[in-house]
Amino acid sequence: MEIDKMNPKEVLNKINKDLESYKNAKIKCGIIGRSGTGKSSLINAIAGEEIAEVGEIETTVNLEDPIESNGLLFYDLPGCSTSNFPKEDYIKEFKIDEFDCVILVTADRFFEDDLYLIKELLAIKKPVFIVRTKIDFSIERGLKRGVLGSATYKKIFENIEENIKGLEVNGIYLTSADHPKKFDFSRLLEDIFFSLNSFKKERFIADINITSQKILDEKKRIAEKTVMRHSALAAANGLNPIPGLDISVDLALVVKMSKEVQSIYGLGKEQQAFNIQFLDKKSAKFIASIVLQYSTKYGGKEAIMILLKKVGSTLATKSASKWVPFVGQVIAAGIGFKMTSWLGKDMVKDAEVIAIETFEAIKESVD
Repeated sequence: MEIDKMNPKEVLNKINKDLESYKNAKIKCGIIGRSGTGKSSLINAIAGEEIAEVGEIETTVNLEDPIESNGLLFYDLPGCSTSNFPKEDYIKEFKIDEFDCVILVTADRFFEDDLYLIKELLAIKKPVFIVRTKIDFSIERGLKRGVLGSATYKKIFENIEENIKGLEVNGIYLTSADHPKKFDFSRLLEDIFFSLNSFKKERFIADINITSQKILDEKKRIAEKTVMRHSALAAANGLNPIPGLDISVDLALVVKMSKEVQSIYGLGKEQQAFNIQFLDKKSAKFIASIVLQYSTKYGGKEAIMILLKKVGSTLATKSASKWVPFVGQVIAAGIGFKMTSWLGKDMVKDAEVIAIETFEAIKESVD
């Protein structure tokens, strides 16, 4: 049923259901490869924070305890056909049929067992992404021998292409965890995003690192959806009166909206700590200062109450018509929804400015 044909209660029920589906969505991603191929660094680069311990020793596989970052669940798996994990039982042993995608990782070359695994994964219709890590090291070695970086890249890409000839994988990606905004890393994330469905798509883009303008654009779209959903429910709950105005909203939901927007744009402590390693001191100090300003402005109930009061006093000049296709005429016309949605719009705008500043600063630092 279309939104404009629903009554307000039906609309709010749908919005609440969509918000819960988004919050509860989990993307199960298998990261398969031998020890020393850079799987942990790849996981950290995808999440944009240090969630996996980097080392050369193969860790114990525990399918009940994946490496987790919000809705992202990473399963760090060894290469197949070892004494502990024979290739014939590999997919069944690790329940790979339950995964949303599989990233097969190498830092050198693919072996016969890797090709066997790719064929088995394609047979059960799993999205397979082939990743060659540490491409920056290969390019550096080539430059010392007088070989252009573009030539090294082309040679390695074509070699992998030849190795998997005839196999319809989702893509081949040459990446570097030290340079997540270079080479094919962004294309990898974008292709995984497009391979997912429904709310998993939203959750994935919300939780990954910002490595391209396309990802930044998608994050804005998801952030605006988050604002719309929280605003409609916060206005409907109406638990907290706004001083000086005959309006009540659910402040707890507005605070959650603020935290979700911050998370989408990578403004949390963990994500910022991860980004610092790619910034020079001057840029790191500047980014830290504007993130602090943001968290102070939108960081708690008292701050948000002041902002809502300020927005409420100027609502006569504002319109929430852009949300009508999502929440219907009645809800969009509500004064509480207008207040919270316009505050959310400011949150998204300010968060995007910081994300762009960080993105550009990192590009300049590593180029």
